[in-house]
Amino acid sequence: MDDREAHQEIKQLIVVTIGAIIAMIALVVSVYIFFKSSYSFDYRAVSTVNIPDYSVQSETRQDVLEIVEQEIKNPGDMYKYTEGTKEPWCADFVSWVYATAGHEFVNPTSGSWRIPGTHTLQEYFKKEGRWHAYDSELPQPGDVVIYRHGIFGEHTNIVVATDYDEILTVGGNENGKIMMHRITYSDTRYGIIGYGTAPEDEEE
Repeated sequence: MDDREAHQEIKQLIVVTIGAIIAMIALVVSVYIFFKSSYSFDYRAVSTVNIPDYSVQSETRQDVLEIVEQEIKNPGDMYKYTEGTKEPWCADFVSWVYATAGHEFVNPTSGSWRIPGTHTLQEYFKKEGRWHAYDSELPQPGDVVIYRHGIFGEHTNIVVATDYDEILTVGGNENGKIMMHRITYSDTRYGIIGYGTAPEDEEE
């Protein structure tokens, strides 16, 4: 092989490599756009800090909702709910609310009341027999909803009210703070995976 042929082969290899890189980038962008359109959505933030009347709920649910209302009116920062750890804290907030309400979770891995991840939170509810995969049945006030968020992420928050096909939720680490949002439950763009119920509902 002379120098000209070698040079030509190198040029072809470069072209093939560049083509492969461009194809990979296009694939990644396509996947990103698909998931973003499927599982990212307008939260429809609700400006009020008052949650609907929950006096008709069970005692356990009232305990949880009372703490939720307290925190949305006077929120703490991330470290209040994470025991001082810097991390995505939506599951920490849910754990903290339940613990403060007197209904602690038990982390399947550490035994702690704090469950810092949505996957472990889902594992906890399954272990307790309180997990319900997404279907047409609405979660109720006090229940914990888990749904897809972004390409690979998940998010969780607490239901504070239901109205036909809509649920009103409060969650931590939503735009870096505690916020209330309205979600159309049957809208698959929200990517709802399922929900964990308040404990006494499973005991009745």
